[in-house]
Amino acid sequence: MYDHILYPTDGSEAAESVLDHVRTLSNTYDATIHILYVVTPDSGDASLTLDKDEQGNWRTGMFKRKGEPASTSGMAKGSVDVNEVLRAEGEGYTQAIANELEGDGCDTVCVTREGKPDEEIITYADENDIDMIAMGTHGRSGVEHAFLGSVTEKVVRKSATPVLTIRQND
Repeated sequence: MYDHILYPTDGSEAAESVLDHVRTLSNTYDATIHILYVVTPDSGDASLTLDKDEQGNWRTGMFKRKGEPASTSGMAKGSVDVNEVLRAEGEGYTQAIANELEGDGCDTVCVTREGKPDEEIITYADENDIDMIAMGTHGRSGVEHAFLGSVTEKVVRKSATPVLTIRQND
């Protein structure tokens, strides 16, 4: 019944609450779990970059460091694009989940994409013959829900693929 299950994750508690369900479904139906992480492109300056300080912490390169020539505008050699950092984090995160699931006998595919999360989830499901999308929800209601919106809700409304929603464990 289920050969391919899409598990989109952003690392939130709501997404984490789905993992046991996905594992059980995969083992029950011998399904492959597609672990998808979507990097949302920054809406601001596309040239915003990050670099590491002396302690190895990421920081924006928008401010000049003491003693640097003015021509560098505070950017250290080897600085990287914010989206590249987020993509690398997403790849590492999905691989860590895959390692855990594979240890439990599940087949996995790790994918990192860039774009609007709801659109990328639906597109990936359509392109890869996904049988079910399993997503977490925060269970928000009222004004908080109206203002925040929900990627899960958008996917449920727009997707032709069945969507299993699991409420976040409180």
